[in-house]
Amino acid sequence: MKKPVEDCVSAVLIGGASRRMGVDKATLEINGVALARRVADALGGDEGRDVVACGGSAEAARSLGLTHVPDDDPGAGPLVAVLTMLRTFPESDVIVAACDLGGLDRATVQNFERSDLLSGYDVAVAFVEKRQPSLMRWSASALPSVKRLVEAGERSLHGAFRQLRVIDVAVQESAMVNLNTPSDVEVWQRS
Repeated sequence: MKKPVEDCVSAVLIGGASRRMGVDKATLEINGVALARRVADALGGDEGRDVVACGGSAEAARSLGLTHVPDDDPGAGPLVAVLTMLRTFPESDVIVAACDLGGLDRATVQNFERSDLLSGYDVAVAFVEKRQPSLMRWSASALPSVKRLVEAGERSLHGAFRQLRVIDVAVQESAMVNLNTPSDVEVWQRS
């Protein structure tokens, strides 16, 4: 693997069930580009930055041109995926983005790559009127706390936030549009 920018690894979370979409959101092509590939490019993948796919299938990750990191506990949700990433890359902070962020752009992600962002915090979370945990940066030092929370049965990101040191990072609303249903995709494409 290439050296991560600012000692930080980036991951697209592709392990969701995509029930409302009806097809795998990660590999859903919009204008000829898979949704998770769009997110990987926003994370710097198209600039040569190392971006991995966490969760889902190895086959889907390969089809996206990404290295696969299997979930420690498939189907257990994004907090467990975060724990998987922190365990896999224990010396690095981890930026994680959901695969369904159709409007995520490189400039938004670069705000999360700043080396001083997490000074004194466990996690930085995108913020538009409220926390948007579809885009986060987790400190390597948060690994023991996240592990403890998961072992205690916590599965909710918002529940974890109540027990961790969190900084909100203001982002543009357009970067955080979640494409969960076919109608979401239609509306987003028209905008």
